[in-house]
Amino acid sequence: MSPGSAPKAAHITGWDRAFVFTLGDAGCALSYQALQQLAVGIHGPGFPTYLFLLVIDGLIAYGVRALLVLRGAPLRARLHV
Repeated sequence: MSPGSAPKAAHITGWDRAFVFTLGDAGCALSYQALQQLAVGIHGPGFPTYLFLLVIDGLIAYGVRALLVLRGAPLRARLHV
């Protein structure tokens, strides 16, 4: 890829960051509530459900981060992520 055809970086404002952060917080709250209800439904302890949240949502967040970091990598590496 020649330097002239490289994609331009998008301009991200503070409003964009605030919106993504708010969506992430809402998703985290809903995910935690659902996982806590699941633990109660299977008669499991309610306390460690936050660990499920960290594992599941953390893996999703880290996968998105990996895609952003590897956006310039070859297709094969991005498909692995």
